[in-house]
Amino acid sequence: MAKDTQLSIKFLGSGSKGNCALINAGGRFYLFDAGLSRKKIEKGLAEERLSLSDLDGIFISHDHGDHVCGLEKILKKQKLPVITSQGTYNSLVSKGFDISEAIFLKPDREFEFDGTRFWPFSIPHDAAEPIGMRIERSGNILGIASDIGHLTPSIFAHLSDCDILCLESNYDEEMLAGCSYPFWLKSRIRGPLGHLANSGTRGILSRLKKPLKNLFLIHLSQESNTPELVLENLEIIRKIENLRETQILVALQNEPSVTVSAAAQQNKVPRVVSDTSSLSVVLKPFQQRLSTVPEFAGLIVAA
Repeated sequence: MAKDTQLSIKFLGSGSKGNCALINAGGRFYLFDAGLSRKKIEKGLAEERLSLSDLDGIFISHDHGDHVCGLEKILKKQKLPVITSQGTYNSLVSKGFDISEAIFLKPDREFEFDGTRFWPFSIPHDAAEPIGMRIERSGNILGIASDIGHLTPSIFAHLSDCDILCLESNYDEEMLAGCSYPFWLKSRIRGPLGHLANSGTRGILSRLKKPLKNLFLIHLSQESNTPELVLENLEIIRKIENLRETQILVALQNEPSVTVSAAAQQNKVPRVVSDTSSLSVVLKPFQQRLSTVPEFAGLIVAA
């Protein structure tokens, strides 16, 4: 993953047993979730000639184990800011996570850092204030959302014009009905605060505002889905104008994906955000460290 890549993502692993992606935004590297073992995450970073010390932070979408199980051991080895919602932070702390540095995100409030715009948005899931993320740099847009109980206007607004879209395709309805899960778990998965079915992805992919360059289908269930069924589900809409040239990839649980990049577009400058209410930073040592970065200094608000 080259340092000069403008905007890219690589999944170190994605599925019902664990999720973690590596994002490169103009040479600044972030994890999106830490739901794999530290060893596996470090191995994935090493394949890109990176280490934990090269990271600028860890975005956490929500507090469920398949998104945070590696977080504690990572933070014990390398002090990094955890970038998440207030609700997720509170839940993690209540569960015993020792988080010494954190940035609080407010859904639908964006912030800009070093030429990259980050825009978190709410996800309907049975967790403490879960979020998805829209990231914009040099005219390109990356969107990532999983654990989606149902599609909302906010999700459509943030994800319908991406260049790289990472979207949950969790289960096949027939496989879920016949799998070994107990009834209560099947009901939770299907429910409005559960997960997005394969067929549910068509709801947003059929309403894209522009041609989609790259599609990652993520967070596949190990018990009630297969990559083949995920791809088969899209055949019915594959000829839609905005999907004809799309590269479609399925992120897998036990092996890393390829890196998908969006090339910089010329003559497009990211809009600088003036609303500083979107960001709160806890713990003064980290606040002082960030305040030395010109692009971030104006966004820091004491918790």
